[in-house]
Amino acid sequence: ACCTWCIMFPFLLLHSAVSLPARRAVIGRAASLALGAGAGLAPALAVSEISETVLVPPADPASPTPQRAQKVSVDYTLWIGGFDKKQIDSSKGSAFPPRLPAPFVFSVGVGEVIPGWDRTVKQMRAGETRRVVVPASLGYGEKGIGPIPGGADLYFEISLLELKSPPKLTEQQLAWLSSHAEP
Repeated sequence: ACCTWCIMFPFLLLHSAVSLPARRAVIGRAASLALGAGAGLAPALAVSEISETVLVPPADPASPTPQRAQKVSVDYTLWIGGFDKKQIDSSKGSAFPPRLPAPFVFSVGVGEVIPGWDRTVKQMRAGETRRVVVPASLGYGEKGIGPIPGGADLYFEISLLELKSPPKLTEQQLAWLSSHAEP
């Protein structure tokens, strides 16, 4: 496995003894990385191309977009092979594995999620819903993870529910941000 996420993802999905927040953190990382290319299920996207469709525009088109390192709350659903194909995960709850609905919270632009999610959510405004297809290069790549095969296009419906208060960053955090490019 290439990283802790790849090792822990299947375990967290299958073992309910792991806390819901811990499962959500890993699943969210997996979901955002999961917008991949190929798998023979749909035409592959260009290496860095994200396909997006706005389903619900923001109530206030002048409202702010998330700042780097700002926490956001989102609802999402992930499919493989197309929006009408196999649903893999959702923050809206599931019967198997049993999960109650819970929005996913993460910090934008710092690598907590796959690059395809960081790039998409950073452009969204509260109240907005988008359908997004992310290529493997901005998702899980050619290796895949858990139930997501290598090279698979991942199909997300993402609703930006809330922007949390902008973070008050320390000098050390600001230095880290300036020395690490956005995903």
